Amino acid sequence: MLTKSVLVAVLSFTLLEMPATGVPANPASIPLGSVLQAERTRTGIDTTSVGATIYDGDRLETQEDGILRVRLGKSRMDLQQSTTVEVHGLASGYAASLFRGTVIASSPEGQTFELLVNGARIHPVGAQETVARVTWVNSHELLLASNRGAIQVLYKGDVKTIEAGNSVGMEMQPEVPGLPGSPAPPRQNGAKYFWIVAASVGTAIVIWRALESPSSPHP
Repeated sequence: MLTKSVLVAVLSFTLLEMPATGVPANPASIPLGSVLQAERTRTGIDTTSVGATIYDGDRLETQEDGILRVRLGKSRMDLQQSTTVEVHGLASGYAASLFRGTVIASSPEGQTFELLVNGARIHPVGAQETVARVTWVNSHELLLASNRGAIQVLYKGDVKTIEAGNSVGMEMQPEVPGLPGSPAPPRQNGAKYFWIVAASVGTAIVIWRALESPSSPHP
């Protein structure tokens, strides 16, 4: 009986001392998906092979001639060349912060995604199948396109819907501070920015100014 007790104690101690294998370096990380295709990527995780696991909080990056296609739950995201994103999980999809480059985000019916870039939040309208392309041009300009399903863009309290088949250029206009001693400029109702909406047929361009000053006429 004493021998059996000693053996149990030794086994318990050995199990406690054994290093864990097959778990992420950060125990709090949660698996989000896996790599479907990777060419010339530069990330903090091994995404050079198909099937590599992607975890919540991972930063993914492609080089100038690289591409990365990942599955996140039931949804997908494609990173074009020179693109950097950070991914996180949602209850029924994923969220991605876009720091540069272009992503193509897609979600099947019943799933969703959310893209965060330059202070704007982009997500599908409803729970229908959606495919959207978002390009970071610079810190105050985006290019948006909805290939399938409508998407909504939220920016500083304003909401714009982009229907399927439309492309949009979004330019945020930063507030310009006045010179010392000069009168304060008229108070704006929030930040000023422009939407340049090009119809899919390419026959017209409409400029829509959002969050005008109270004294300005509305389109």
